[in-house]
Amino acid sequence: MNIVVYYFNIANFSSLHLLRRYPLAFVGCRDGLLEMMKVPKEERTDSKLNNLTIIMLGAITTTALKITDLSFIMSMGGATLGNALIYVYPALMFRSAVKNLGDEATSAQKVEVYVAMAFAALGIVFGGIGAKMALGTL
Repeated sequence: MNIVVYYFNIANFSSLHLLRRYPLAFVGCRDGLLEMMKVPKEERTDSKLNNLTIIMLGAITTTALKITDLSFIMSMGGATLGNALIYVYPALMFRSAVKNLGDEATSAQKVEVYVAMAFAALGIVFGGIGAKMALGTL
């Protein structure tokens, strides 16, 4: 009987951990959305934040009701975010670093920017192929 209680406690701890961490991730997502929409901080009143929260939670819940296969979510995330993290973001950071060097950048670094951007383009192609494959599982 103790082994059942042990596993039950682990399951409860895991679910409570997820419930406590969700608001932190959600607030970051909401604030990121507001930044992308270029809403000034002065206009971010409590009522607007609450309305956006309700809209976002409604969209997330509706999506969760429609997509019940988690393998699609995982494969789409891997195809898009994984490729962006491996191929695209490093190339963009390198390009920005070389651009910030200005005249101090060597000609080899400037050529390397083109190579890095070619890899970024390749990563976008790989991400598109992966996303198409993930959409094929629906």
